[in-house]
Amino acid sequence: MQTTNSFATASRWQTRLRLAALVILMGVTGLTANMVVAQAEQEQTMGQAETEVAAPAGDAAQASQPAQPANAAAAPVASTQMATAERFGVREMFFQADMVVKAVMIFLVLCSLATWAILFEKLVVFARARKANQRFLQAFRDDNKPAMHEQAESSAMGRMWQVAQAELRRFGKDRTADADQINRLLQRMSLTASIPQERDMARLGSMMGVLATIGATAPFIGLFGTVWGILNSFASIATMKTASLAIVAPGIAEALLATALGLFAAIPAVMIFNKFARDINHFVGSLDNFSAEMLASTSRQLDEVR
Repeated sequence: MQTTNSFATASRWQTRLRLAALVILMGVTGLTANMVVAQAEQEQTMGQAETEVAAPAGDAAQASQPAQPANAAAAPVASTQMATAERFGVREMFFQADMVVKAVMIFLVLCSLATWAILFEKLVVFARARKANQRFLQAFRDDNKPAMHEQAESSAMGRMWQVAQAELRRFGKDRTADADQINRLLQRMSLTASIPQERDMARLGSMMGVLATIGATAPFIGLFGTVWGILNSFASIATMKTASLAIVAPGIAEALLATALGLFAAIPAVMIFNKFARDINHFVGSLDNFSAEMLASTSRQLDEVR
C-alpha cells in the first residue's frame, strides 16, 4: 500500500512538472515573439528618426558648401535612403513576400494556433476525467452504492461498472451456477466493460492525429516556402542581371522566415503530442486496473453466495 501511494505521489509530481514545463515553454515562446515584434518596431522607429535627422543635416551641409558639385550634395540623401532600406524586420518580410510564401506563413501560424488550442482543451478534458475517476474509485472501494450510482455517468470507470453490473443482473437469475458459468460471466463482464473503455479512449485521443500531422509536416511546409522564396530570389537575379547581395538578401530572408514558422509550429506540436500520449497510456492502465479490481470483487461476491 505504501508503494502504491509513493507511486501515485511520484506520478502526480511528474504531471505537475510536465505541466510547469509546458507553461514555461508557452511563456518563453510568447516572450520571444513579443521581443521579435518589439525589435522590428524599434528598428522601424529608429530608421524614421535617422531619416528625419539626416535630412536637415544634408540641407545644412549643402548650404554651407555651395561651391561643391551636385553629386556631393546628393550624397546625404543617398545615405539616408540606404539607412532606411536596411531596416527590414519581420513585418516587412511578411508584407514583401510572394503570395505563395505568404500563404505558407499564414497556414503555419494557423497550425500553431490550433496546436495551442488543442493543448488547453486536452488539459481541461484530462483533468476532469482524472478527477471523476478518482471520485468514483473512492466510492467503489468504500462500497458506497448511492455515490457510485450518482457518479457513474460522469466517469469512465463508472460507465464500465454500469455495463458490468447489467451483465451481472442478467446472470443473477441463476444463483446455482457452477464454476465454469461463473468464469464465462467474468469474461462477458470484461468484454462489455471494454466497450465504454474504448469509447472513452477514442474521446480522449481525439485531435491527437492533428498534433502528429502538424509535428511531422510543418517543417516541410516551411521548407517549401523557403525553396519558393529562394527561387524568386534567383529569378530576380536573372531579371536584373546582377548578383548584388541587396537583390538576393530580402527574398532569402523571407524564405527563411517560412522555415522558422514551420519549426515554431512543429516543435510544440511534437512535445504536446508526446505529453498527452503518455497521459493516455497512464489512463488506459488505470482503467485496466479498475477492470481487474471490479472482476475480483464480483468473483468474491459470487463465491460468498455459493
